[in-house]
Amino acid sequence: MFAFINRYLASVRKERLLLQRDTAGLAMLFLMPAALVLIMTLLQDSTFRVLEEKKIPVLVVNYDQDTFGLNIVEGLKHSRFFEVIDSLNGMVLNELTLRGEVAAGNFQIGIVVREGASNSIRNNMRYNMMQQLPQESPSGLEIDTLRLESPAKVDVYFDPVTKNSFKQAIISALRQFSSMVEAKVMFGVYAGFINELLEIQLKEPEAPRLLVDIKEQYATHDDDVAIPNATQHNVPAWAVFAMFFIVVPLAGNLIKERESGVSLRLRTMPGAHLATILGKMTTYFVVVFLQALLMLFIGIYLLPQLGLHQLDPGNNYIALAVLTVFIALAATGYGILVGTLAGSQEQASIFGSISVVILAALGGVWIPTFMMGEVMQVVTLFSPLNWSLAGYYDIFLRNAEISQLWPYLLSLGGFAFLCILVSWFKRDR
Repeated sequence: MFAFINRYLASVRKERLLLQRDTAGLAMLFLMPAALVLIMTLLQDSTFRVLEEKKIPVLVVNYDQDTFGLNIVEGLKHSRFFEVIDSLNGMVLNELTLRGEVAAGNFQIGIVVREGASNSIRNNMRYNMMQQLPQESPSGLEIDTLRLESPAKVDVYFDPVTKNSFKQAIISALRQFSSMVEAKVMFGVYAGFINELLEIQLKEPEAPRLLVDIKEQYATHDDDVAIPNATQHNVPAWAVFAMFFIVVPLAGNLIKERESGVSLRLRTMPGAHLATILGKMTTYFVVVFLQALLMLFIGIYLLPQLGLHQLDPGNNYIALAVLTVFIALAATGYGILVGTLAGSQEQASIFGSISVVILAALGGVWIPTFMMGEVMQVVTLFSPLNWSLAGYYDIFLRNAEISQLWPYLLSLGGFAFLCILVSWFKRDR
């Protein structure tokens, strides 16, 4: 036992001295992740702000010039998302010009309201109402003269490079405006119908009132939950990514020892070889844990100085510390495993970096897991970065306690243990 402790302490001291001598390399371990978090958060935040603040220019040609067409154009103009453009270079737009501008990529959207759209809606509503009357209906309603017409036409032209999600958002907004206008036209048809049938003149309706109040809330039992924003999502995501990237210097260190013969000389020291592995893991564990603290410090104190949202770490600091410890163990354990199995520094560097990128993609760092297909949503459950990221999200966005993190802690702890076990078994053979 005494020999094991001596070997472990010697290994820790050796790794500490090696890191201290490589000042530039040690600085890179902290500066590069910090730059990654800053850049990605700035990029994401600026994207969100553009979507929230900048109106999207929309080319509009209204051939209807009646209730439906005029109200659709007014609805777009009063929307906080769209900037309606009905003329270019002092010339009123026509459909040919609109299609050319959109096809050339100068504008992403063009909307054409077809002629007679309002009359088509009125006639079809009147026809449907008349069909509900009994055959012995009062004379003078001219039921037989009504015919069902084609639906009102609105054509929406998109730039070919426009993403499908953006198209669906535009179509949904147009359907909302269309429904409101249809309700207004329907009231006019009903008023005329009642006037013809009962000779009762209805009053002009007041401005439409909100009948359904849709309130946006977050499903949580805690009223003090943090609101998701670019900072809340990007700081933990890229912090986890940076922590697992310790695999590159850690695996490279193991390969260098093996190629230089240092690893062979270490085997001659008394004590179990496991002590050497744990000593190396302890030193890099401290580095990874300090990396995580730096990321949190940047999110809490530096990002607000740059005009970004402040990271709200929640109130469960113990849960945050415990989860970070387990993530650091998993990251360093993975680095030990890659360094043990790789045959050269090139193999360790290439496989280590690419594997972390793949695990990050599967873990939801690049693309949110809810946007993945059903098969990929199952595959992502096997990524340690997914366990890490989900744990941070639960703490930051749901104020989770330690008792609620046990699935992530067990998974990360088991992953770290398996990595060390395989590394020990392989190096002792």
